[in-house]
Amino acid sequence: MGEVTRVKRRAVLGFAAALLVSPSAGADVRISELKWTGNKGPMPLFRAAVSGDFNGDLEARIAMRSDPIVYKPRLAFYRVAAALGSPLVPRCEAYQIRLSDVLHALARDAHGMTFLRNGVTVNNDGTVTVLITESIAGGHDVDIISGNEAATWRSWAEGREKVPADRQSLMLAYVEALVLDFVTANVGRRLVTVDASRSTLSLKENGGAFNERADPRGLDSILAQLKRVNRFPKRLIDRLREFDRAEADRTLRSGPFTTWLVATRPLSEMMERRRTIVSLVDARLADLGDSGLVLLP
Repeated sequence: MGEVTRVKRRAVLGFAAALLVSPSAGADVRISELKWTGNKGPMPLFRAAVSGDFNGDLEARIAMRSDPIVYKPRLAFYRVAAALGSPLVPRCEAYQIRLSDVLHALARDAHGMTFLRNGVTVNNDGTVTVLITESIAGGHDVDIISGNEAATWRSWAEGREKVPADRQSLMLAYVEALVLDFVTANVGRRLVTVDASRSTLSLKENGGAFNERADPRGLDSILAQLKRVNRFPKRLIDRLREFDRAEADRTLRSGPFTTWLVATRPLSEMMERRRTIVSLVDARLADLGDSGLVLLP
């Protein structure tokens, strides 16, 4: 691979298309090579050889002029999941990287370089925004809406079938995915990734979170599924109870306005949906009793 490029991480972009950014101390990545996957859209996907804060063959999405802040929902979804102690979302972070360094890392990919030159957003300081995400190794994708495996998870979660001891963590991961999607208004998820051991899930389709015009029918559909659930992950519900507006602000809006990931209205609506989930679980506990069957470890 080419010469290693060292990049200092900077504060996440603000809401305008061309922006100034400020450095964030003590965090960096080194990118030695980028290769375009052929995926287009407002934040096309590249494979990246990275070391530093992240290590290995990872995913890199680069902001384009068509929607230069499209990375924000993905990053916000991850940060909320992490604040709630959820391990389902691959770690990600946004970096501001000099355009010349990005092009250098693309030196062996002429098609990727041409594609990027024709549409990349360049910030006022000569950097481009790159969202780096840990890759998911192995496993297989499942249609969470209509897949047969997902139907089995629903039966377990709703108490219609006994959960095999070695599949309880998988069932709880399914419920956790529903809760995270509902709380963050991420209504567009179709696929989840089941790990090779079939013990948990990973969530990749996180770009629809915190839409200021979230589809109410999509939210109602997720809530309807959760209303039928009788088994919830205790760890997640405990953290939801503790997750107040002050912590939400620290998670998504710490620092100056230009670093905010979520606007005021979607943040307030997230807190309302968080209260809905807590109330739903409390109602289930009142109906079924706190026998250790509703909140599972």
